[in-house]
Amino acid sequence: MKKILSVILCSALMFTLVACGNSEVAKESSSKPIVKEAPVEATKVEPKVEVKTEEVKSREVVLYFSDDQAMNLVGVKRSIENPTAKSIVAELVKGPSAQSEGTGKLIGTLPVGVEILDVQVKENIAYVDFKGNVSEKISGSAGEGMALFSIINTLILDKELGIKKVQFLVEGKNVDSIAGHYDVSKPMSEDIKMIKK
Repeated sequence: MKKILSVILCSALMFTLVACGNSEVAKESSSKPIVKEAPVEATKVEPKVEVKTEEVKSREVVLYFSDDQAMNLVGVKRSIENPTAKSIVAELVKGPSAQSEGTGKLIGTLPVGVEILDVQVKENIAYVDFKGNVSEKISGSAGEGMALFSIINTLILDKELGIKKVQFLVEGKNVDSIAGHYDVSKPMSEDIKMIKK
């Protein structure tokens, strides 16, 4: 009988312990809020591609080249995209187009081998910077005058650029002359008398 009583007592004790343990779990779980997590869906992130469309503005610019006698400058219209002082001088360096050949053809005012390092505009003055060998490439008074005034007249007479004078430099430094015939130590103005009418 003692055995039965001890088995019943042990069973009751175990039942009590199990019941108490479940009630503690129930208390803990009831004190914490139940949060149901939503299923995570894979979302595709499309990269944003910004396309910058810069408007390319093309306009006609008048470039001044020498006539076949090297006496006068002749204006020729050329369409240039986004023209700046630098890009316009680059067009002068290219020379006249093949269409201007024949009777009364035009001659490039900047001899082959003349290099323009840079053209910058500050306070309405264009600074045209030649490479150091420019004096070897341009010869004679007429050649120097045509080279200088084709640049000066082209830049100043293009009113959209807002340039009032042109200063010539060699390798970034002020010089007295490019080829020994014209004083370029100060900013120069246009010479309309050189333009053929």
